[in-house]
Amino acid sequence: MKRRILLLCALLAWEGILAQQLPRVAPEQAGLDSRQLVHADRAIEQAIAEHEIPGAVLAVVKDGKMAYLKAYGNRRTEPYAEPMTTSTIFDMASCSKAMSTSVCAMILVERGLVRLQDPVSRYIEGFRDWESEDGKSKRTIRVQDLMTHSSGLPAYASVPMLVEKYGALNAGGLMEYIATCPREFEPRTDFCYSCLNYIALQHVIEQASGESLRTFARKNLFDVLGMDHTDYLPCRQDRDGNWVNTSDAHWAPLVEGDWHSLIAPTEEQPNGQILCGQVHDPLARVMNGGVSGNASLFSSAEDIALLCAALQNGGSWNGRRILSPMGVRAMRSIPREVSGLGRTLGWDCCTAYASANGSLFGLQTYSHTGYTGTSIVIDPESNLSVILLTNQVHPHDEHSVVRLRTLVSNVVAASLTGDPVEEMAPYTEHYYKRIVAFMDERPVTRDDIVMLGNSLTENGGDWSARLEREHVVNRGIIGDEAMGVYDRLHLILPSQPAKIFLMIGVNDLSHDLTSEEIARRVEMIVERIRQESPATKLHVQSLLPFNESFRRYKRLDGKEAMVAEINTLLKAVAKRHNAKYIDLYPLFCTKGGHTLPAEYTTDGLHLNEEGYRIWAKALRKYL
Repeated sequence: MKRRILLLCALLAWEGILAQQLPRVAPEQAGLDSRQLVHADRAIEQAIAEHEIPGAVLAVVKDGKMAYLKAYGNRRTEPYAEPMTTSTIFDMASCSKAMSTSVCAMILVERGLVRLQDPVSRYIEGFRDWESEDGKSKRTIRVQDLMTHSSGLPAYASVPMLVEKYGALNAGGLMEYIATCPREFEPRTDFCYSCLNYIALQHVIEQASGESLRTFARKNLFDVLGMDHTDYLPCRQDRDGNWVNTSDAHWAPLVEGDWHSLIAPTEEQPNGQILCGQVHDPLARVMNGGVSGNASLFSSAEDIALLCAALQNGGSWNGRRILSPMGVRAMRSIPREVSGLGRTLGWDCCTAYASANGSLFGLQTYSHTGYTGTSIVIDPESNLSVILLTNQVHPHDEHSVVRLRTLVSNVVAASLTGDPVEEMAPYTEHYYKRIVAFMDERPVTRDDIVMLGNSLTENGGDWSARLEREHVVNRGIIGDEAMGVYDRLHLILPSQPAKIFLMIGVNDLSHDLTSEEIARRVEMIVERIRQESPATKLHVQSLLPFNESFRRYKRLDGKEAMVAEINTLLKAVAKRHNAKYIDLYPLFCTKGGHTLPAEYTTDGLHLNEEGYRIWAKALRKYL
């Protein structure tokens, strides 16, 4: 019995790790301006429209919270289209160096198993140090030199040459080449971004730990943080020349059907195969069989966000530690021996490869990019990370995302207002929960009819079913007021929806505003819709009456008659701006009075099903 209990506890603990995600908040709750972040949406959507990328996922992590998470476009365009989702898993390419290989190396440094000053030859048999052409000068190549790309190793190696010499899927042959190939410069005197450095570092990790890079990273990094959609995916070529995986991904048990279905494919191969779960980088795929220190990690935005949160928090998140605060500081600092070269122990600060940092983040910002179109930017000063994931090599390697990365980083940096969170988030907690929920839903499109308002709208639930019409989306928020609607129009108007049905103002009435003040606030909404989405057919709905006799909403006492006054003003607003005015008020009033009949309401303000039936019937003729 005791053994069963221990096993159950272990399983529950494992499930708890797998279930980890950063808490989601609306941008304003993290001190970011969501209206500014819309410019990042536009930059990404323009890149999609110009066929630079098929799609993307953008995540912004602030103070250990996910402040922005959106998917754009498609993750696959060939041989069929498949929409991008925020849970899509990407081939991280060279981001693997920063988010896994270098972190694993630092874990071993902290455990006293590796020394940054150790000669690489200590771990790789036959590894040659640098010596001058005349043989008079010699310099030892050290582990730190691999991590900072200052070793003198060449940037890459010809895969056809390696296959001819050693045969494919020959990690030992590749390591022999790296150990003996010509060094291009004296260590620590220059910088050359090199995949060979990190393949050598992989070997250091495996020799020091006695485990494969895949196993060590899983046990000491991914499992610790709960990065359950992150893994190295071993592969080989089958008899038909197609690349296939030789073991399941870590997330396979969490997916119904084929675990490859979550992955964004990359490039079409000469034989017509489109890689999907088989690493794009040729050295990693052809020679190292899919587990390689320079590339080959697959991950999702939410998993990477966990790593960023840990690095922003001195090496731990949610009580689970991967590195010490000193280890994290060392990783994001340029070692004094190569202070002029711009690379940290695994990341980039200020080399020509650091354009993803943008122009607005501070000098302490560090980042890494991946050839497939991925990037991670971390700014310690603002405690913020920008994760931009694309598969720009799909279906063909014809474009670049260098400019897009810079644009997105600049927009995100500019969204940091410096205002207190309380000033940036003036509405209710439910308001921001709904904003996050809207961001998780599919975006509003040109074909959509938007139901926009407060609790009366939100409580209507599935308006598409009520109105018996496709493409109707509910954008109501309980407790919302006119300025709350105004402040979230940027989530709706860029898509230029077909129609908007607006009802707002009763909560403003409870705030003791005059009828004129309420009408003016609604007119601000109308003016903005007309300006930013002129093709949208706007329908301004009258306010509904309420019933004071329920004594439920004390701040509305004595204000029943004001609803009719406000509606008269709203009708004039609609006429001034050429919007359709829908007068629902008479349908919900007692005969000759201003009161909502008890048979239509649950509490004197909100409608019951009979009330919604009347409302929906009235709207159908405007669809």
